[in-house]
Parts: sequence; C-alpha cells; structure tokens
Amino acid sequence: MAFFTACEKMKDYTVSNTGTIIKALLPSIFLDNLKDLKLNNFDGKSDEQQKNIKQEKLIFQALTPDRLSWYRTLIREAFAKKESVFICVPTRYDIEQLNNELTKGINQYVFSFHGDLNKKTLINTYNSCINESHPILIIGTGKFLSIPRTDIKTIIIEHESSDAYKQYARPFIDIRSFAEILSSINKVKLIFGDTLLRPDTLYRHDEGELGEVASPLFRLPQAERQLVVDMKEEVDEKGSKTFKVLSETTKKMISYAIEHNESVLLFTIRKGLAGVTVCNDCGNTLLCPNCSTPVVLYGSKQRNATKIVNSRIFMCNKCGHKEHTEVKCSKCDSWNLTPLGIGTDRVYDEISKLYPNTKIFQIDKEAISTDKEAKDIMVNFYKNPGSILIGTEMVFSYINTEVIHSAIISLDGLLSIPSFNITQKILHIIEKLHEITKRNLIIQTRNPDNIILEHILNGNVLPLYREDLKERKQYGYPPYKRLIKITFTGSAPDTEKARAIIDKYLGGYEPQIFSAFIGKVKGQYVTNTVIKIEVGLWPLLVDDKKIVSLHLKENLYRLSPNFSINVDPEDLL
Repeated sequence: MAFFTACEKMKDYTVSNTGTIIKALLPSIFLDNLKDLKLNNFDGKSDEQQKNIKQEKLIFQALTPDRLSWYRTLIREAFAKKESVFICVPTRYDIEQLNNELTKGINQYVFSFHGDLNKKTLINTYNSCINESHPILIIGTGKFLSIPRTDIKTIIIEHESSDAYKQYARPFIDIRSFAEILSSINKVKLIFGDTLLRPDTLYRHDEGELGEVASPLFRLPQAERQLVVDMKEEVDEKGSKTFKVLSETTKKMISYAIEHNESVLLFTIRKGLAGVTVCNDCGNTLLCPNCSTPVVLYGSKQRNATKIVNSRIFMCNKCGHKEHTEVKCSKCDSWNLTPLGIGTDRVYDEISKLYPNTKIFQIDKEAISTDKEAKDIMVNFYKNPGSILIGTEMVFSYINTEVIHSAIISLDGLLSIPSFNITQKILHIIEKLHEITKRNLIIQTRNPDNIILEHILNGNVLPLYREDLKERKQYGYPPYKRLIKITFTGSAPDTEKARAIIDKYLGGYEPQIFSAFIGKVKGQYVTNTVIKIEVGLWPLLVDDKKIVSLHLKENLYRLSPNFSINVDPEDLL
C-alpha cells in the first residue's frame, strides 16, 4: 500500500522508525478499530502502468477568492473524469471555511475529516467515504491522507505556508513533505496553494521543479483601513516621548469598539520572545548596522551551557552580528539604553488597567494548556460583543469568523525573533490579519521605515521574496541548504558529554552548537546543534533514485534517544 511505502521513506528522512511514523500519521481511532473499517473497493493501476505516468506538481499563488473559484472548477472537472480530490488543510477551521465555499451542489459527495471527530462519527464517515461509488471530495487534515481511495488523482495542499503543517513533537513530520512523497508514489497531481507560498516552494518553481496553475501573484489582501503608528512619537501627559504598550490611536480604536459592541483582536508574541532595546533619551530602537533588524540583548543565563559567560551582548537574530553592551545609541550617542518586551502578559496587564469592565480573553501557549480550552475561549469571545482577544499565532488555528478591528502591538518584537523564516512569518501573520479583519488594522512599530513594512504597505511583496532568498543564500539557509537540528536537554556535565558525542559523530559536518533561545528549563540546560548540508546529501525521498547520505544517516542513528532530531526545523530557537 502506498501509504506504508511513504511512511517507510519518511522514516529515513526524519531519522525515526516506521512504527513511530505510522503512529504519527494514522489516526489512533483507525488503528484501534481496524475491524470496524470497510475495505477499499477501488482498483488501482498496476505497478507497470504507474511507472509510465508522469506526475504533475504545481503551485497556485493567488488571493483566496481566486483559489476557491478555481478549486470549484477543478472539482467539477475531476468528477466528470470519475476522479476524486483530496484537499489537505492545516487546521479544522480551514475545513469549515472550505466546506462553506466548495460544497454547494455536491454536499452528498463531500467528506470532512479532522482529529476532533468522535469515534462513532469518524468510523461512520470513513466507511461512507469508502463505500461511495461516485467520485468524492475529501477535505481533511494531514492524518487522513491515509484514506485508501485509489481514485484520488489530485491532492491540494491548501494554506501551504501554515506552520501547523509541521508537527511540533517527535518525529517532527512535515505533512507537506509526506504528501509530496505519497503523491509521487501514487503519481497523482499535487498542487501547493496559498496567498503567499513558502520561499522554498517558490524557489523550486523558479528552478523549474514545480509548474504553475497561473503566474504567481505577489499581493496581499487589504483590510478596509490600515494604519501604521510610529511608537517613537508617543508622549506622556507632560508631552515627553515615552515607551508605551498601546498608542493613543490603538486606545481610541479599542474604546470605540467597546462602545459599539465590536470585537477587537490584539496580536502580539509570547512571553520571552519580544525583546527590543530602546534609547530612553530619544526613543530610538537599537538596530543592527548590517541589516536594520532590531537587535536582542542576550545575557549569560542563555549561554552558560556553551561556556560563553563573560558580559552580555546584543545580537542580531537575522544576520548574527554581535556587539558588546557598551554600545551607545546611534542617533543621540546616549548610553541610556533599556531592553523592553511586549509579550501577551504585558498587553493583558495594560488592557486590564485601561478597560477594567471589559471581557478580555488570551490565547497563547503559556495561557492555554488544551485544545478544548482554546475552543471554549473563542466561543465566549464571539458570544460577548465588545470583548478583546489577545493572542499569538496560535489564535489563527481557532478563529473562523471575522473580527471588526485588529492591531499588531509590536512589529519590532516580531522582527527580533531568532528565526531565518521571520520575513515569511511576518507576511503570513499580516496576510491572516488582513483576511480576518473587517475594518481597522493598526500596526504599531518603532521602525516605520523598515523595508518589510514598506513593501507590505505597497501591496507588492515580490521584492521581499527576492531579498529574502538573497539573504538565505548568503547565510546558508533553506532552500540552499538542508538544516538538521539536534536538541539535548540535561545538566551541565551531561551537556558537556553531549557536546563530545556530537563532535565524535557529526564533527565532519561542521556542527554549530549553541544554547537555545530559552537556555534553561526547569533547571536543565537546553542545547541545540545545527548542521547545514547540501540538499543533495539529504533529499526528499520522492522516488527510488533519491537516497540520503548513508554516512550521515548511520551517524545520526548512533545518537541516543536523549538527542531530539528535527529535519527541516521551522527555526533555530
């Protein structure tokens, strides 16, 4: 069966074992209730026939309404050819949107699958899907790519840039990669669709590896009203420039929303990832002299495990530039510099003080421990017009209805996140906010001249894509290099032993060993090792001709389970 063959290939790519891959990609209800599942009645092509089929891999970068319109046409044409279609989505809330947009007139042939379905519903839906003789449309999350309908001739990876496709626990499977392997085995059409695709995917298109449905558009949807607020110009009651969490413009928007029972979403980043350094004398933000990204203050606490324990340093998380903390403000030559953070907790405290009688909800990884908790918060948020929701990227997995107003509390905090994917992440965040915001979108920043923001406001992000690829090539990031991140957590002596093991098995691959951004958790040091290798040494196993480096594979498998291996990490935190 193609699914298990794909799992075997994924095992090699992720340095895992086949059982773990199957468990991660096959719903547990299916595994536990195999006797209740119907058998596949569809005849597939023979292996010889499969060899003669040329697979199509396409991109479709366009605004959401245009993609949905084309998907409707594609589904009708597929049904006419007696072919089924699988649209893979990152979250259950994407399923709800697509069900609303794509099922008119074909409801009886549409089957939706996600992990929140109960046992009875899931088994009944699966059996109905298998028994249906008519071509069908399946809209589901990645775990349901295992459904054995051999008449599925098109797989669409919708919202391809979503971080939710990458699993956050071992074996760190990327559903997009698995779907590509599976589609290659079955020789079915594969389409990557999004408003803005990942730079890696666009690069593959530029290189001729992927075709296109239509020429990719590099434009963002727009909110009704969009406003950038320069936070350096904010003043206190005496007229002196001061650091503020919320601008006067944002406060007025919130007050208006509360008065008129309209919803507000305040987007920020989680605690610990919002560091920027500002000059108390002139309000200037400390920027990297190389790439104009806000620099972050790193203390010895983050670096003890790597033995760099002298003074604190400022570091640019984009290009790696470092400066000692003796640096002065480049604008007014002042030494009066202060590191500041605007995470979710700080925003919550500020809102609570300003609007004590307003219902405030918060969604982030620190505040929410279960999926049900997040869903309940969203239900209450929508039930209470005039309430305020404070959230990180996590909130996008639960929002399924427009909000009236929204604001990015600190664009600078986003820019300071240590991730080579940060330009893509910011574009993804702003695109999502544009999509779900009905009226006002405010962007607060202390650096309104930032080139990323300039291109976003112009509506054309093609120059950003080109610049991002240029920087990725310069610093050795995907798509030009394959990254493998290995994480070890332990005591200081254990960490030193781990370093020796890494040097022994991976020394020939120039491993970069450093403390994680949050370097100590519950008294244990967290140390990351990153190796950057040529893509050809570790290719995605889409056919039998491609193999990973046997030498590297053997050495990675020699590492004990205490080492967590993540191929194609989203960031290097």
